[in-house]
Amino acid sequence: MKSFPLNATSRRLPAAFSLTEVVIAMGVAAVAFTSIIALFPLGLSMSKESYEETQAALLAQSILSDLRDKVSGKNSEFRLIQIGPDNSPTNGIAKKNYIDVDTSQTYLAPITCYVAYNQETRTDTLYGDVELRPFEGSLSKPPWWDTGNPKATTLAMITISATFRLGSTMSSNPQRVDVYIESPGNLPAASRKQFLFAGAVEP
Repeated sequence: MKSFPLNATSRRLPAAFSLTEVVIAMGVAAVAFTSIIALFPLGLSMSKESYEETQAALLAQSILSDLRDKVSGKNSEFRLIQIGPDNSPTNGIAKKNYIDVDTSQTYLAPITCYVAYNQETRTDTLYGDVELRPFEGSLSKPPWWDTGNPKATTLAMITISATFRLGSTMSSNPQRVDVYIESPGNLPAASRKQFLFAGAVEP
């Protein structure tokens, strides 16, 4: 009987990962997944901040548009600031929806108006869009500006001040408008985010 050497019939087994290599690979994967998961809250936070900034900019633009409107006020020196949900200043209850601001007197002292906004669903749109609508306002500082209004989503402070005289009358002063948008409106002032926008109103 012919015999063969033992090493001639043995076959090499396929290579495999050792336990140490598996543990190291799992550790690296765990660190990578943890870093990726940590980015999700950051992304959500940035998305929320971007949304708030966009809403604040649109609200400030709307306020400045109302102030630039010379047609709806009592005369050319009066501007309107909306404090109620109805858009029409000539529907018989305009005093409940708008405040007349006499910009000819801003050379004496700046005029400041405070407005509270909440989110309302529009019934005149196909998908029921939600938008910020004013529901309360005052030319004097209300208590809720410091403490927060439980009904408010956003608060606005509008300051109108004269800059320099162009003509011979005080009403020739261009008006500087500073709009402070703060949210959430139901929190105290120290806990709200503030966005500042500046613009101008022609004399």
